[in-house]
Amino acid sequence: MSEQVARAHTSMSNRAKARDNTDRRVVYRSVVDNPFRVRWPTVPLNVQNSILACVVDMLAGVAEYTIARENGHCRKRSRKRSATDVRIIKRRKGPLTTDARTTMEDASSSRAADICDTMPSGSSEDSTPVPPIMSSLKIGINEVTKTLEQLASSYRQTITPDMKRGSESAGRSDASTPRSRIVLACRADVDPPAIMAHIPSLVAACNSCAAASTAQQRTWLVPLPKGAEYTLAEALGLRRASILLIEDSAPQFPVLEPLIRSIPSPTAPWLQLPISGRDVTLVPTHIKQLRTTAPKDMKSAKDARARARTTAKERRKTALASVPKRVTLSSAT
Repeated sequence: MSEQVARAHTSMSNRAKARDNTDRRVVYRSVVDNPFRVRWPTVPLNVQNSILACVVDMLAGVAEYTIARENGHCRKRSRKRSATDVRIIKRRKGPLTTDARTTMEDASSSRAADICDTMPSGSSEDSTPVPPIMSSLKIGINEVTKTLEQLASSYRQTITPDMKRGSESAGRSDASTPRSRIVLACRADVDPPAIMAHIPSLVAACNSCAAASTAQQRTWLVPLPKGAEYTLAEALGLRRASILLIEDSAPQFPVLEPLIRSIPSPTAPWLQLPISGRDVTLVPTHIKQLRTTAPKDMKSAKDARARARTTAKERRKTALASVPKRVTLSSAT
């Protein structure tokens, strides 16, 4: 028996028809769960909060850099718009009056001045130093997914019939690839959670490859508590940040290692190569119980369905007979 608490799903099906349940009884159907589904790791709440606090400390200075870079981009866009306005003035047919030319130039200069006034004094993309963690940081579902897919592909290797049993070649991975990384997912803040359902499988694919099966190469997956997305977004200077990937080359990463060492890493045993002397651990069978209803008298229910099918067939025949046949008219010669 599984020690996990069973969840009850009582939502009505979209195709369910209203029917009288007085002649029906409650039955339970056994359904085998998908064995290839990788579950999210269970992390205590105090560990989640500690990891979140450490990550926020590691992201010091990232928000200022992000805001300065965005303001620099606004400056460049404002300059381009001003230059476009000047080109439009030159391209106009016929001479412009002095008042019209002065009005357009004042509008362009005032728009650029407004953008510059919103920037803090002395802040620009060039003057703000790039935080060291930026080279080891991936933000967003698309970026994290792409990084994990590339990592799993780098470990891929071709299996041939004459391949020696127990071979653990590293595939195409090189020594420059970071050995460990941590994925922080704000699963409780994402709606719907299905947009993150593929993350555990990708992390398991990275951990189950032969090159990553050693203790030096691991990918941790940590779900963060509810409200962590706002905390991370504020530390990053972004509106939203639902998932992060931090590589072990980031500064202060050793501070996280004592906290994540006890967290089990997701693995996929069906992706591991058979190695002599090592037992293959398979996912235990999980049988779910589906609560539904069935007729109390099965024989009368079958007869009722047969009569309903016969009635529907006769109704279709009557409807087809009432349709007039096509008449072909030909002109007399």
